[in-house]
Amino acid sequence: MYTAELEMMKERFSKLLLGEDMSGSGKGVSTAVTVSNAITNLYVSVFGQHQRLEPLYSDKKRMWKREMTCLLSVCNYIVEFVPAPQNLQNKPSMEVQKIIFVI
Repeated sequence: MYTAELEMMKERFSKLLLGEDMSGSGKGVSTAVTVSNAITNLYVSVFGQHQRLEPLYSDKKRMWKREMTCLLSVCNYIVEFVPAPQNLQNKPSMEVQKIIFVI
C-alpha cells in the first residue's frame, strides 16, 4: 500500500471505531451504526450503477474486497461494558465493568 492510502485507511478506521466522533466527547453514533452506514454506502458506490446481472469489473471487485475487509476488521474491536459483581476477600462485594467483545 502507498503511504497516503495507508494514512487514509487509518483515519477511516479510527472514525469507524469512534462513531465518527473524532473529538472523543462520546457524542457520535454507535460503532455498529457507523459500520452499517459505511457498508451501505460502499454497496451503493459499487453496485449502484450496475443495471444487469453481469460480472463486476476487476477494479470494482478489488475495491469491494479491500473496503469490506477494512470495514469488517473494525468488528474485532467493538466491545460492550457489562456490570459484573466482584467478590473481594474480607470486603463487601463491588460492581466492576466487565468487557465483552461483541462479534
